[in-house]
Amino acid sequence: MGEHHLGDTMSIEAVIFDLYGTLIDIWTDETDLSLYHTMCRFFTYYDIFFEPEELAARYQEYAAAQLLKRPGPYGDIDVFDVFQEILAEGLKKTPERALVIWTARLFRSLSRRHFALFPDALPALEALQPHYRLGLVTDAQWVFSEPEMRILGLNRFFETVVLSSRHYVRKPAPQIYTHALKAMWLPPEKALYVGNDPREDVPGPQAIHMPVVLIDREGHHPGFPGWVIRDLRELPAFLETHFPES
Repeated sequence: MGEHHLGDTMSIEAVIFDLYGTLIDIWTDETDLSLYHTMCRFFTYYDIFFEPEELAARYQEYAAAQLLKRPGPYGDIDVFDVFQEILAEGLKKTPERALVIWTARLFRSLSRRHFALFPDALPALEALQPHYRLGLVTDAQWVFSEPEMRILGLNRFFETVVLSSRHYVRKPAPQIYTHALKAMWLPPEKALYVGNDPREDVPGPQAIHMPVVLIDREGHHPGFPGWVIRDLRELPAFLETHFPES
């Protein structure tokens, strides 16, 4: 387990989590052509007619075009805009907002292959909530992720939720973390970030001097030089050990 030079000199007021891969175990497949077959059947009820291969290509093209509008290497899209453009092409007019949301969520539900909380997620959140403010910073599409958090009972834990699609910036850009810290009125050294990906979840917090711990349940990152836990239920003891004033 690595060391962190700030651990002995500060207290932690908030724990901020990543979502997918950290709290939610999910697998999706957006390449499955049967997904687009079903979407095409759905569209016929609105007099929209695409072939499945055509719809799959449109999805990729519009997503790529949206990403080109976002500056820098860590720009993100709002997939709502992608489905809005697809529907506008098919309808020959601007679609109603509700239809765009229904379409996006149908797409997501059809692409999901596995979707559940990790077994350690709820026990850890329940143990931390009485003692720490909790937040969420993650690469996610609001049109999917906000209802998915409700489905799994997560939204009750977090006072601040920052999703990349709401700000058009994704990890590891430091800006996405500062959005949460500003909303919580906290300096970076007063919050601990918890994520599962060394490349996506660590450089951003480190750039703003925010402590970070890696959740590595399967031991995939044995050479990681920073703090590592194997189970989220270790977090209360981890905080007591490394941030004794918390």
